[in-house]
Amino acid sequence: MSKIVVVGANHAGTFSINTILDNYGDQNEVVVFDQNSNISFLGCGMALWIGNQISGSDGLFYANKEGLESKGAKVYMNSPVESIDFDGKTVTALVDGKEHVESYDKLILATGSQPILPPIEGAEIKEGSRTFEATLENLQFVKLFQNAQEVIDKLNDKSQDIKRVAVVGAGYIGVELAEAFQRHGKEVILIDVVDTCLAGYYDHDLTDLMAKNMESHGIKLAFGETVKAVEGDTKVERIVTDKNAYDVDMVVLAVGFRPNTALGAGKLETFRNGAYLVNKKQETSIKDVYAVGDCATVYDNALDDVNYIALASNAVRSGIVGGHNAGGGDVESNGVQGSNGISIYGLNMVSTGLTEEKANALVSIQQ
Repeated sequence: MSKIVVVGANHAGTFSINTILDNYGDQNEVVVFDQNSNISFLGCGMALWIGNQISGSDGLFYANKEGLESKGAKVYMNSPVESIDFDGKTVTALVDGKEHVESYDKLILATGSQPILPPIEGAEIKEGSRTFEATLENLQFVKLFQNAQEVIDKLNDKSQDIKRVAVVGAGYIGVELAEAFQRHGKEVILIDVVDTCLAGYYDHDLTDLMAKNMESHGIKLAFGETVKAVEGDTKVERIVTDKNAYDVDMVVLAVGFRPNTALGAGKLETFRNGAYLVNKKQETSIKDVYAVGDCATVYDNALDDVNYIALASNAVRSGIVGGHNAGGGDVESNGVQGSNGISIYGLNMVSTGLTEEKANALVSIQQ
């Protein structure tokens, strides 16, 4: 019997664990470490919760520790992995405040991604915080269940008197959050360094439709502006860009995510953005070590090459593939196209593959 250690019980990790237990449970011992207190939070539903489009968070979870352990896994929650000895095949984690060393035959890294913190004066994460807690009150990150709960608690707390919210980053999450805060009755300004929203997902004729849609619902757009500072004595009072200053009561940073790959630094081969480089079986550059989800690359069928596309759907697929191969199967990914969709105030948009702009740029490079 092989021992498989899974680091991370996010979407990719959870699907890897279930795949192993459901198909190869009698052949493998599964041990799981996660630094969080909850499993399988559907972060893509965060904006619906904040915008009161769903009644609560109960429907945003689909797995828990008890369910995984009932299938035979040993799950350590609130237990961050501090280091991995890839040569000695051991994982060192902090369990109940004490160092815990776990050996493995095979390892699945599902360490996900972390919010990008741009060089903005006044925007800092508290030292040692694993939940992305900012040093300035009402400066918020959006990644975990705890982040969403904190935002909702503050919006519902009349003593906070939050009337104006700035969302930094006009990608999928930022656009959805802008709608959510406006639905909550707040004045909203959406800021992005580029001149449009949803850049990279759609061409300008479609992003212009979305921009007009948001403006028609009262959201102020500040595109083409770079955030320089978030100001306030103890809590957020204003946000300053290279062109303007806006008085606000809350700032939400949603400028994107980067792969969380510190545990493999210097050992595992990585992509240009730091993600673990994997093949179609989710195998890394070290034998018996797999990487799944946002910490790993995908095979992009539109490019016919390796790429990085952080989507929940991709995480799930990679988790299943990695689980099969670590568990004893032989499965290859079919690759992905980066298919995605968004609905804002009833304007529904979907995309897959490359935008015309990206395709033209690719042709230019090849010529």
